[in-house]
Amino acid sequence: MPTNAHRSVAIQAPKAPQFDYPSDREADVVLRDGSTVHVRPLRPEDKDELLRMLEGLSDQSRYFRFFGGGPDLDRAAADFADVDYQRRFGLVATAGPKHEMVAHALYISGSPGRAEVAFEVREDYQGRGVGSILLGQLAEYAASAGIEAFEASVLRANGKMIDVFRDSGFPLRKRMDEGIIVAEFPTSITAETIASFERREQVGATAALEHFLKPRSVAVIGASRRRTTPAGQLFHNLLNGGFKGEIYPVNPKAASVQRVRAYASVADIPGQVDLAVVCVPAAAVPGVARECAAKGVAAMVVVSAGFAESGELGARLEAEVLQVCRESGMRMIGPNCLGVINTAADVSLHATFSDTRPVTGRVGLMSQSGALGISVLEHAAGLGLGISSFVSAGNKADISGNDLLSYWEQDPDTGLVLLYLESFGNPRKFARLARRVGRSKPIIVVKGGRSKAGSRAAGSHTAALLSASDVTVEALFQQAGVIRTETLGEMFGVAQLLSTQPPPRGRRVAILTNAGGPAVLCADALEAAGLEMPPTPASL
Repeated sequence: MPTNAHRSVAIQAPKAPQFDYPSDREADVVLRDGSTVHVRPLRPEDKDELLRMLEGLSDQSRYFRFFGGGPDLDRAAADFADVDYQRRFGLVATAGPKHEMVAHALYISGSPGRAEVAFEVREDYQGRGVGSILLGQLAEYAASAGIEAFEASVLRANGKMIDVFRDSGFPLRKRMDEGIIVAEFPTSITAETIASFERREQVGATAALEHFLKPRSVAVIGASRRRTTPAGQLFHNLLNGGFKGEIYPVNPKAASVQRVRAYASVADIPGQVDLAVVCVPAAAVPGVARECAAKGVAAMVVVSAGFAESGELGARLEAEVLQVCRESGMRMIGPNCLGVINTAADVSLHATFSDTRPVTGRVGLMSQSGALGISVLEHAAGLGLGISSFVSAGNKADISGNDLLSYWEQDPDTGLVLLYLESFGNPRKFARLARRVGRSKPIIVVKGGRSKAGSRAAGSHTAALLSASDVTVEALFQQAGVIRTETLGEMFGVAQLLSTQPPPRGRRVAILTNAGGPAVLCADALEAAGLEMPPTPASL
């Protein structure tokens, strides 16, 4: 998906003062398929790695990029790596344990307020959204450097790159110049641009969650023959829950687990593994994560405890596991969690160690606490409240409540969302998502850690990161249109109501009664809650 921002391989632009490396521009980003890459600014010392990527491009990609089949790639790499972080700036996306360069984007400013832009994306990463991500971040940085407009020259046959520009949300102008399409667009971020990137973000979050909630195969690493252990109960639930895919127990000390052939490691499993559920001691999890990454596992649920919630050593272990995930593109739920459930008839996934089998329904349920998740599932089952899917998020090292909101927004099986939260990883993003999702699917939240003592307990329980005052949290929920309840009992009461009738369209309430006193008390309560009781028409 390369594009050529210029007709010659090397661009000679006036030298500008060298600025410091903008480390704040480094980020892990989610691609369209739910995997991740690391995006960072290009460094001058990246010249050799950039050359290797250019050499690895196909003949067609090099032709699209350089408008010719035999460019001087060494000279091109040296020219591209000559950055000053102001008039000459580049971004790279890296992946894998060796941080291989899989994409590169740059702009070079030749005139005040304008710059030429170009991209290269390795073939196996084309079509996954990395070009769009680099374009958006490049434009944002350029705008901060005083560059108001980009220009790119693209061969007419390079449809993938033209689609990136067309779908970016930037107002695009095109013209033909000797058979070349010249695309021009401002670097300023518009509402349409933001909406476009939010749609891509949702696509990535949805794809990531589908690996967890709609897997074709599941490996339980640490599966036990004893039902009395969490790992044994979880494996039993998978076997007896009617899961429609393949189930593989991994236990190096057993030939079989609960009458199913066991494997010594995930690497020994003959087929593809979509989801790995990890139930081994915390110290062993980084090694298991590396084995899963090498196997090509897309998603990993880490049930094991003993990570950031337990102290400094656990926090280092958690960071190590997360690093393995980031390098491989594998996604993680947990650690320190109960597991996941999807009650859809064509999936029937029950990968938790709770012995409660939920009723199928339209409620998406997330609990940050595993132990509380067990109670939540029991409570829902006792009330006959049906669940579409359940996720115990644990420490939320990777997948968060925001990802789940994005997934449930487009999930046709979910009509109502229940959340037990102890922290927010990104409160601003939560507010934006909740406001959008809540327009069509009510969101009901119980927020733990309201008091100082509760906040301390949450930090030692699920490594909660936010110690905001409850006043701040309340304002956040009100602005986002979230229904906050004080207790789980209230949560399920509201959920029962909203699951059997649509939300009211306004604040007006009518009282029908055969007794005056209770009606007066009811009217007082309604007004105190901010609801309206319009006068009864005389005709009634």
